[in-house]
This record gives sequence, C-alpha cells and structure tokens, in this order.
Amino acid sequence: MQICSADAENKCLLKEKVKDQRTIIKLQTQLIEKEQESVQSFKETVRKEVKSYAGVVASSCATALSPKKLQTVVKSIQDTEERSRNIIIHGLAEKDSEDLKNSVSDIFSQLGEKPMFSIPCRV
Repeated sequence: MQICSADAENKCLLKEKVKDQRTIIKLQTQLIEKEQESVQSFKETVRKEVKSYAGVVASSCATALSPKKLQTVVKSIQDTEERSRNIIIHGLAEKDSEDLKNSVSDIFSQLGEKPMFSIPCRV
C-alpha cells in the first residue's frame, strides 16, 4: 500500500514540478518581452537623438561655414595683414623735385634695414 501512495505522491509532485516549470517559462518569456521593449525604446530614443544632434550640427556648420562669412573673415585677415606692413615716416621734408623712393631708401639705409617696398606716397 505504501508503494501505491508513493507512486501517487510522485505523480503529484511531478505534475507540480511541470506546473512550476511552465510558470517559470511564462515568467521568463514575459521578462524577455519587457527587455525587448526596453531595448526597442532605447533604440528609438537613440535614433531620435542622433537625428536631432545631426540636425543641430548640420545647421550650425552650414551657418558657421557659409561662403559669405568665410569671405568676410578672409578679407578681414587680408586687410589686417596688408595694413600691418604699412609704415609712416614723420618729419621727412618735402621738396618740389623730390624722389620719394630714394628718400625712403636712404632712411632705411641709415637704419641698416633693406626692406622691399612698393611705391611710396605722401599722405
């Protein structure tokens, strides 16, 4: 009689084990689904943020590197460099028949300098 009750108890325990395993599988499936939703949500957020970041970068780069702005900057630099090479000589006496180029060359010679210069003029 004990053998029968042991068999019945084994069957009962086996059914309980199968039921518990089904519950575990069901819960694991639910967990996997939630994790997949979370991953999908994360992917969507990243996709949106990358698009918005790319849009910001594209618009700011287009604004920063517009041809008109670049031309303005280059012209400003050229003007500054051009003016930085100018020199004004004060106190040079004016003569009716003066050769301004020779006068300026003489001044530079006295200073021990030999710069290249273009056409000098009076201001």
